Amino acid sequence: MQIHKKERLAALGIIICTLLWGAGFPALKAVEELPAFLIIAVRFILAAGFLSAVFYRRFRLINRTVVKNAFILSFLIFIMYVFATVGIRYTTSSKASFFSCLGFVIIPFLNWLLYKQKLSKITVISVLMCLTGIFLLSYSSDMGLNFALGDIICIGCSLSGSLQIVFLDRMTKDERNDPTLLSVLMMILIAIYGTAAVFFTGAWQVRPAGFDWGVLIFIGVCCTAIAYLLQAVGQKYVPSTRVGIMCALEPASGAIFSAIFLGDHLGWFGWSGGAVIIASLIFMEAMTARKAAKEKEEQHAS
Repeated sequence: MQIHKKERLAALGIIICTLLWGAGFPALKAVEELPAFLIIAVRFILAAGFLSAVFYRRFRLINRTVVKNAFILSFLIFIMYVFATVGIRYTTSSKASFFSCLGFVIIPFLNWLLYKQKLSKITVISVLMCLTGIFLLSYSSDMGLNFALGDIICIGCSLSGSLQIVFLDRMTKDERNDPTLLSVLMMILIAIYGTAAVFFTGAWQVRPAGFDWGVLIFIGVCCTAIAYLLQAVGQKYVPSTRVGIMCALEPASGAIFSAIFLGDHLGWFGWSGGAVIIASLIFMEAMTARKAAKEKEEQHAS
């Protein structure tokens, strides 16, 4: 299979991943009465069990490098969930949504700071479009210009999520890291962290009802196991900067799914924000494809 075809399929996989994460918003709303750490523990226990059962033969590929990287990535993902859970308690919902979804802005600068990657014009325009879209999507009368403690904590959520994407980009390029095995180990480790948090906070005393279990299974298998697997495999072929912009689809799809399934009111600002985010993704992919075709023509000409 040609490299550009693999890249297109990988990009599609990451887009599906972000749509699954978006679908997790209304699903989480349906079980919001359950303790946050209980939800985290159960979703990752289910994800770990599902992926381990499907890909158990991958465990023969285990090595020190993949275990070390799984520890790093799993810690960043778990911290991201903790920041998101705690941050929203100290700020408004709209501001939490905005500041928790700034990864697409942070990732290009992390790549520049850590790996000296230049910011392309396509990236800058796409990031600005995404920033506008997220602001419109999150906008409400209580947005304000003042920073609350929760806003800073939610930025920590964006930063840890961005670091996970940037590091995963490098790790999947290393042949010692099998992306599927890396995903399985990440799920297992986060399940362990989550279970420890459940016992530490006393959340284990809560018993989910039958409906809750149905929702948790959907979150664990689809929004966690399959989504993170698609991300890990996809990032082997798609640069982290593009992945960050694709991930801006998560809050957009989450808002749209919430409007469809929960009857949430988006309003013109919300729908406009979602449209701008989708437009930024189309712009980035179209311009990237155009740039690749131009480079190919120049290579043939020379």
